Amino acid sequence: MLAAGGEPSKPNHVRIATGDWLPYVGKSLRHDGALAELITLAFGRAGYEVEFGYFPWSRGYELVRSGGWDATMPYYCSPERQKLFYCSEALVEGEQVFFHLKGQAPDWQTLDDLKGVPIGATLGYYYGEAFEAREKDGTLRVRRIASDETNMRLLFMGRIKLFPQDKMVGYSLARKLYPNRMHELTHDPRPLHTQSLHLIFPKNRARGRQLLEVFDREFRALRADGTVARYLQALQDGEYEQPAPSGNAPGQAE
Repeated sequence: MLAAGGEPSKPNHVRIATGDWLPYVGKSLRHDGALAELITLAFGRAGYEVEFGYFPWSRGYELVRSGGWDATMPYYCSPERQKLFYCSEALVEGEQVFFHLKGQAPDWQTLDDLKGVPIGATLGYYYGEAFEAREKDGTLRVRRIASDETNMRLLFMGRIKLFPQDKMVGYSLARKLYPNRMHELTHDPRPLHTQSLHLIFPKNRARGRQLLEVFDREFRALRADGTVARYLQALQDGEYEQPAPSGNAPGQAE
């Protein structure tokens, strides 16, 4: 893994900055997770090799923005991000919800009703226009820190009452941290924010546009032949969090 300021990527080598965000992507997952494997497959069809580097989210974002790495994922394409980055074809639909402990859900109908409720959030994450605006104007009492894991711990400790997170990510994280306390955790059924997740490329590099076009073309082909659907089903079934059966692609029997 090269640090910021390293040599530029070789013509047929793509370096993608990411972070542990189970079950979508992570060092501990089979093939780095379903999204990483699909990206590798798409670029591989066009003759590219892919390298994934794991960083804190804010650092990985800056490494790509400054040109040290080629792309980063998975990200929501917020209006602010679209000023700086090209967004790929949608990798998967993400649904953010408020996690809370059972019996400790605040009574609310709109976000304005949550004024004063301690909410934990993660630096660099986008939680939708409504949440971001109310955080900025002080309506919501939000404390942002660098770690999803720490936020989940704070929730179980009772230090925060709500933790907005992707639904699949939140439950995967809780299973890892508190396998014997899963019965205590639930989520609000009303989505806070529903939006697709993307691979994003910097607009300040010509290579960014080139790689976007290559990836989108090959990813559309994988979607058309059913590969994307098969891998995402394997993601939902938890296959990437299990030891890999030798020689089998996701969704294939041993």
